[in-house]
Amino acid sequence: MPDLTLASFNTHCGLWPHTGVRRDTQYDLGGALASFGDPDVIVLQEVYRPDGRTSPVDTFAATRGYEVHDLPLGQVSVRPERPVLDPAGPGTVSVTVLSRLPAHELGRPAVGPTPGDPLGRRRVLHLEVAVAGHPIDLVAVHLTSRLPHGPPHQLRRLARALPSGDRPTVVAGDCNFWGPPTVALLWGLRRAVRGRTWPADRPHSQIDHVLVRGRISVAEGVVMPAVGSDHRAVRARLVIPAI
Repeated sequence: MPDLTLASFNTHCGLWPHTGVRRDTQYDLGGALASFGDPDVIVLQEVYRPDGRTSPVDTFAATRGYEVHDLPLGQVSVRPERPVLDPAGPGTVSVTVLSRLPAHELGRPAVGPTPGDPLGRRRVLHLEVAVAGHPIDLVAVHLTSRLPHGPPHQLRRLARALPSGDRPTVVAGDCNFWGPPTVALLWGLRRAVRGRTWPADRPHSQIDHVLVRGRISVAEGVVMPAVGSDHRAVRARLVIPAI
């Protein structure tokens, strides 16, 4: 049966987090992506694109043969620690999927609004990806960090937006919520990776996930080493059933 190698990573907009490094210093985002072992699909959160300039993510995709699928979440202005939402800002922050496999967009379901979430009507990116001719649903997410109620509210809305039935489905991204309650709210999904991802220097929680449903089986699931962001990436090798 064919397999799919997928990584998910919150890039922190390509900026070092608050770990003693100068907060306005960019890390090598292209090098970080290259360290993930050449996966078929990479799901990214907090991708910053200055207006009129090329992002390191897009440069990496062009040189490595990835197609870019992008969901902008808002205009931003750069501050020392990270870009912040600003309707007049000179750049955007996005959820981005890089794919070497044939893929097309199916929708952008809304999972907001949530009180206190600056992104308002936050959305997720729903793609169909063909793995050796076998279609799967891939949903790329970056949910609110407004605890305690924000992530559960958005996970419930996400559960209603997912494809019905037993169609092979992968949900990947930063859920800003721990594994057991995440799968409890996303009915029928299972965790492909287990391990602490945040904060990257001394992680104590897993909030970054690859979740699967249907007859997909997990051949491998790992948390990657810290590479510059305040999150660690997760990587999974999934075996896709013939339909």
